[in-house]
Amino acid sequence: MGEEIDGYGPQELAIAPSQGTKWFQLSRISLALLLVIAAGSIALSFMVRNLVADQERNILHQRGSLLALVLNQSVQNIGAMLPIAGAAASSGTGSHSSFELVTTSLVQSGTSSVAVVLKHGETFKVIAKAGKEAVGPTITGSEATLLLRASSTHGLVTGIIRNGNTRRLDIATSAPGGLVVIYESIIQTAKATTPAAGTPFSDVNVALYASSRATPSNLVVVSGAVPSGEVDRQFLTVGNDRWLLLTSARQPLVGSITAWAAWVLLLVGLATALLVTAFIEGLARRRTYALGLVGVRTAQLEGALSERGRLQEAEQRAREEAEEANRYKSQFISRMSHELRTPLNAVVGFGQLLELEELTDDQRDSVDHILKGGQHLLKLINELLDIARIESGDLALSSEAVLVSDVLNDVLGLTRPLATQRTIHLIGGRDAACSEYVLADRLRLQQVLLNLLSNAVKYNRLGGTVAVSCERSGSTRLRIKVSDTGNGIPQEQLGRLFTPFERLGAERSEIEGTGIGLSLSRQLAEAMGGVLGVETVVGEGSTFWVELPLVEGPVDRYERLNMRGRSDLDDAPSANHRTVLYIEDNLANVTLVQRIAAQRKGVEIIPAMQGRLGLELAREHIPALVLLDLHLPDISGDEVLQRLRDDPVTAKIPVVIVSADATPGQIQRLLNAGALAYLTKPIDVTELLGMLDDHLPTEGP
Repeated sequence: MGEEIDGYGPQELAIAPSQGTKWFQLSRISLALLLVIAAGSIALSFMVRNLVADQERNILHQRGSLLALVLNQSVQNIGAMLPIAGAAASSGTGSHSSFELVTTSLVQSGTSSVAVVLKHGETFKVIAKAGKEAVGPTITGSEATLLLRASSTHGLVTGIIRNGNTRRLDIATSAPGGLVVIYESIIQTAKATTPAAGTPFSDVNVALYASSRATPSNLVVVSGAVPSGEVDRQFLTVGNDRWLLLTSARQPLVGSITAWAAWVLLLVGLATALLVTAFIEGLARRRTYALGLVGVRTAQLEGALSERGRLQEAEQRAREEAEEANRYKSQFISRMSHELRTPLNAVVGFGQLLELEELTDDQRDSVDHILKGGQHLLKLINELLDIARIESGDLALSSEAVLVSDVLNDVLGLTRPLATQRTIHLIGGRDAACSEYVLADRLRLQQVLLNLLSNAVKYNRLGGTVAVSCERSGSTRLRIKVSDTGNGIPQEQLGRLFTPFERLGAERSEIEGTGIGLSLSRQLAEAMGGVLGVETVVGEGSTFWVELPLVEGPVDRYERLNMRGRSDLDDAPSANHRTVLYIEDNLANVTLVQRIAAQRKGVEIIPAMQGRLGLELAREHIPALVLLDLHLPDISGDEVLQRLRDDPVTAKIPVVIVSADATPGQIQRLLNAGALAYLTKPIDVTELLGMLDDHLPTEGP
């Protein structure tokens, strides 16, 4: 015997190489999931960031446009007053008082003036003026040049006049009688004004230039600071001149919360990716160690029966550790379903809210990318959780007789819009071989066939064909085939076809996918007792098929096994009109129960193929008995039972579970939850009739 290290013998230490191999395989899965979630989070954050930036630019442009309108209106008001001032100055009696009245509003600031001048050659003589900084009696130089332009041009002319350290803004226009009216205002740009918080345009920096170019010599006014960074440019037409208005944001115009949305989304996504990786790695360690330890303990038991008692105890401990690892895996599945869907709910929800807004084409394209990315991640998470449930043995299946043609009609209807988009022809599914029953979980079979059909459409040629057919495989199995006219799959790639995250190069194309669908479909088919395979020819196409056990239809089985005969009808108790609500999504099972109930007079079966519809019918009809299936397309039978028990209107209605899931723990759990009884499929006719006789009301004497 070798030495023990920390309580483990040499054989236990010898499992390290195999543990390392399994550890490496599990790490690949966790690394792939980490990269997918992290990449998706980064991509979504960039999309949101670009969307916020576009919104910021739009709001800034709206601010600039509104400010330009206000400034232009202000200048136009000044321009409208100048000809009136000229007319008042040149009028007769009382002209002086009229001129002062007209110019009062223009010279109130104390830094502006108005003058009316008459041209004398190359100079101008002032005939009337108002304001503390009024011009001198005679105007020459650059100011005279501006007045010459005004006298020879219809409309306003503007210019910046420098006099020593003083800069003035001049606005001039011609007036009747050969006069020119000039408005002057001292420019005080040395001190940039800072508007008070809450006042109009306090959230933007503004610079106005009396020119179409942003040069310091033409600067008229600055509010806040000189615009920088993301700057919006607006041009104002001032008479015969063109001015430039620049604006930039002093603070986020879309709101601080929205401005940080991209970073919050990125942090949430990365944190989620790290959390998922940590859970998978920790779970992998526990599972690998527990499985290895079970193998070692079992080998020791086989080699040392004289130590049976001690080894049995060790085996029990190892099994408990393995069961604990499985419990951790179940907890992981539940927690990941919450932790991953919660941030995705915010992503998809806010994306759908943005979709309702009035957006530009670029913004709407960004929102579409956000929603597609969110739906892609949600599909990936659902498929990964299904694979984890299958591997841990926690996947709940309700295997029963399923009519293949019904399922094919459903999946063909769901696939047809995608096929129409790519001009793919869908044919088949109506041959007699498809009118057979197979033993399967209806929803999971629909999931497998929907994945095969959608792949056949996505990887087909434009204008190609997808054919669905059925054929017997021996006397006990049915093969459902989905054939396409695509490019086929090379033989050297078939070995990797059902490997998770392996897309055989399709990830470099525009075809969407996760690389998990085929792997999940094969595992679901095998969990239902079936097989999934492929036949392919390069250049001609591929045929994917799923093969499942054939079973007898529920109605046929009833008619064959009904041993009670017509004599039971004569002995059955007479009854008045009695109602039974049957909540079941399998039409064949509904037909069977209706056929069985016909053995009793006055019994009416009300079918409901969805859980929510069943709840509404229960409140409306108050049936004497409810028959309830567990696996429904909208809500589970467990939830239907709970709602019936919680509602005072339906709380006292007897509920009998009718399900193919016949595990003892499941039966006891539902009986404890308030079910009257639990009938397993295939339905025992005698047992069901006895249930009807015992719990439906009968006529009095």
